[in-house]
Amino acid sequence: MGDQPENLFPSLTPSAVQARWRVPTEFPACPDEFTDDALMLYASRLSFGTIFARNQFATSLVVHHQLRDDDLVVLTRFTGEAIKDWAVAHVSILDGDFLHRSEGTFYSLQGAMKHFCELTGETFGESIDDYC
Repeated sequence: MGDQPENLFPSLTPSAVQARWRVPTEFPACPDEFTDDALMLYASRLSFGTIFARNQFATSLVVHHQLRDDDLVVLTRFTGEAIKDWAVAHVSILDGDFLHRSEGTFYSLQGAMKHFCELTGETFGESIDDYC
């Protein structure tokens, strides 16, 4: 991320803020308040097919998630028609709020999985998204 602070945007979820994610978004599984095990609680509320995020333009469903150290990485798929069907988000704690950072949208599951794996410390081969 570098030394530059990210611009934060308001969320429709009171306990959340957003980075690289301008449209105010609701995160239904996000806990209402920060606790010592907040990210573990958040992760426990995510399962395949549940709503991770929704706003006036899109709804994304959980495909996979992984808790790693003080981070939660979530792979999602958009419902309905989308140019890029897949997305990856990174959730961490910032000043007692859940910081939801968009890590990008992807044309293919392979591209999304590759980025997901990079964030979680796993390895993954090449995908078409490397070239688009």
